Amino acid sequence: MNASVYIFGEFNSGYSQYPDDYSSNIFQTFSSNAKSTTQIAIHRDGNLVYYGYIRKLQQNCYIGLCVVLNGLAIERIDRLFPLFENTISYLVTNGKLVHFNEQGELVSNVEKLYLNREEIELLTESLRAGFNGLEQYCVPLPPVSYGTSKDSKKDFIVDDEPNEIFKSTHTNGYTYIYKSKGFNTAQLNSYKGILSKSYKEKQELQAKLDALEKEHAQTLRQKKQYKFVLILFVVLLGCAVGLFSLNDNLNLTRHALSNAKDTISMQNDSLNARSRKISDLCLRNDKLNTLYLTEIKKRTDVEKKYEGLQKIVTGRQPFIIKKTSFKFATGYLTIEYYGLTEGSVDIQVKAYRSGEAYSNTASIYVYKGDNTATVYLSSRLNGSEWYSFEVLQGNVIIGGSRH
Repeated sequence: MNASVYIFGEFNSGYSQYPDDYSSNIFQTFSSNAKSTTQIAIHRDGNLVYYGYIRKLQQNCYIGLCVVLNGLAIERIDRLFPLFENTISYLVTNGKLVHFNEQGELVSNVEKLYLNREEIELLTESLRAGFNGLEQYCVPLPPVSYGTSKDSKKDFIVDDEPNEIFKSTHTNGYTYIYKSKGFNTAQLNSYKGILSKSYKEKQELQAKLDALEKEHAQTLRQKKQYKFVLILFVVLLGCAVGLFSLNDNLNLTRHALSNAKDTISMQNDSLNARSRKISDLCLRNDKLNTLYLTEIKKRTDVEKKYEGLQKIVTGRQPFIIKKTSFKFATGYLTIEYYGLTEGSVDIQVKAYRSGEAYSNTASIYVYKGDNTATVYLSSRLNGSEWYSFEVLQGNVIIGGSRH
């Protein structure tokens, strides 16, 4: 599949895209029409179709992904949302371009995209492999509709009729499909939930710590006041009982402070345990991403080998005959075939019966997949007799039957 991949968005230092070329006007048009947290934006320009995805971030930032196909259109637009959402999930767990902050909000983690070429190259290969997986839903791009402007626009939501959405993608200049919920993967929701919960617990622990420190400061002030009163009491009365009472108060204060420190220590241990859990999850995500990229490479290698084998087979025989049938009334031979490639093929058809022979040559246009073709042979064949029929390409018999 002939595909070009772009990464673009509004990041910490303003708009940036990679690679940087004339397409920036198209992508900024996509962003200006972004109405939901996530949306797919599609633009047709002649034989090119731009399949873009925009995910809004915090602080008026966003990240966009776009794959450009030449001469092809995707019928099942709903298949694009999971592909792009899984890509965003990978970016977040990787943390190079976007990540969750302490509050569990998705924020930008990049200044300029060209400073992250290695990460972007991995992302580009992942998106290209993902679109190759959608090849079964690709069809040849229909001709340009001159009944609509190249800048015409139509909006949909993700639950609208798929056929209407597909029709708009190749008849209108811009098509937008909005999705306002359910755009996070299960992994992303889990990761976000852990961060949000940890941040809330941290805030609660900090509030408790502030209260304890305030109480401790108040206790110290009270301690100074008690000391002054007791000293005055000792000076005035010289009573040892006063000193004993002061000592008891001091011991109680130390005990309270000791308990407070133990409570803070336990809360810190709990927070550290949660931090270790998050680190373990991140390590697991890294391993899964490595396995995922390995599988993508294996699949790409297999596809290359398959393409090479397919070229060899189609070079020798562009189609496989499944069945033939002859209509005596019309003189036409119908050929049911499975096309391996597309193009014009010269064939010869023959009919035999006890010394009689009929033949004709013709050029048929072969289409990929299951199709039929009809070739005129002769109307002089007797329908009450049996004939052997052959289809040849060059001097090689590639199919036949008996009627």
